Amino acid sequence: MSRFPDRDLAVPRYRCEVGVPLADQKELGHNRWHPDIPPLHELGPGDEIILEAGGYDDYQLKDVDDDQDIRDFDLTRTHPMAGPVKVDGVEPGDLLVVDVLDVQPLSGIGYSNILPGMGGPLASWFPEGYKTIWDLHGLFATSRQIPGVEIPAISHPGVIGVAPSMELLETWNAREDPLIADGYAAPRADAMSTAVLRTLQGEEWERVAATAARTVPPRENGGNLDIKNLSRGSRVYFPVFVEGGMFSTGDFHFAEGDGEITWNAIEMDGVGWYRFNVVKDGMARYGVRTPMLRPSPVDPNLGARYLSFTGLSAKGTEQKYIDATMAAVDAVEQAIAYLGKFGYSPEQAYTIISVAPCEMHIGGIVDIPNAAVTLKVPLDIFDKDILPT
Repeated sequence: MSRFPDRDLAVPRYRCEVGVPLADQKELGHNRWHPDIPPLHELGPGDEIILEAGGYDDYQLKDVDDDQDIRDFDLTRTHPMAGPVKVDGVEPGDLLVVDVLDVQPLSGIGYSNILPGMGGPLASWFPEGYKTIWDLHGLFATSRQIPGVEIPAISHPGVIGVAPSMELLETWNAREDPLIADGYAAPRADAMSTAVLRTLQGEEWERVAATAARTVPPRENGGNLDIKNLSRGSRVYFPVFVEGGMFSTGDFHFAEGDGEITWNAIEMDGVGWYRFNVVKDGMARYGVRTPMLRPSPVDPNLGARYLSFTGLSAKGTEQKYIDATMAAVDAVEQAIAYLGKFGYSPEQAYTIISVAPCEMHIGGIVDIPNAAVTLKVPLDIFDKDILPT
């Protein structure tokens, strides 16, 4: 007979009710960053916790072929997180050490839509958007919208981080607010109505919601990192800005390519299992300003089975100086054109590049005037040979 009462080894588990928006189960967590959000749970160094969270869409997307849901999508509800978790003895200036012990799907359905107006650098190509639904079969995902492709799991939390201090939060707002009017940062004040701040209510909710930060970008605290190799077996070192660290997580991904180029991975509601520890005074001792990561040792074994596309910061008569973004987009555009020769529509190809375990590497940013970026597309996800013959 086991000494543990259940399969979770007596580790505390906070459950998400599938299909229910965070606003209707707000005790589970929050969808903004702020130091004054009350903790969900308190534990000590060496302890573990299991946290469930809805997908990034907050259950707005439906497992139906009709695509009206991607047109009605409310971006201000994105990233329902579970947490925060307070770790005893952790203080500002420390490093919070988080081991990602496991990440699994919750409902078994995933989405990787090109949202109208939010389709990454090629959004203008797809003004109507494109909806993709994935069935998550253990180690692989398949989609009726993109037949002939099987995506291996490299599951990870897209959003994972700690709470900012009030000083750091004010810095974020000061540097991002001027960008909001031009659409270069996520709106804050006019998105207050959809803020979920766990158990805060009334005047306290209004005070926190007025200054809380949206979760769209990664920042010094971690947040929406979207790192595909931050998967099962990873260890992350977070700089700590408030007492207890106040760790939160959500936006689980079944799989993703480097860059998450469409703004979607295979997004899923999911379960994360975490263990915590601390490096005292680690920020100063090691000069850490943003999270450090030891990647997962259990990624898909694809060996050398890739086809690499090369992008440059030069195209036709257009020339930019050492522009890695232009080079990356150039590589993606070439990959889309190439996959089109094998029967994939631009929408399908763009989605594949965003969700498959593609690797994007900077080849060089010193050989003036051109940057070079490679995009490696795994060959074995296709049911056909896509190599030139």
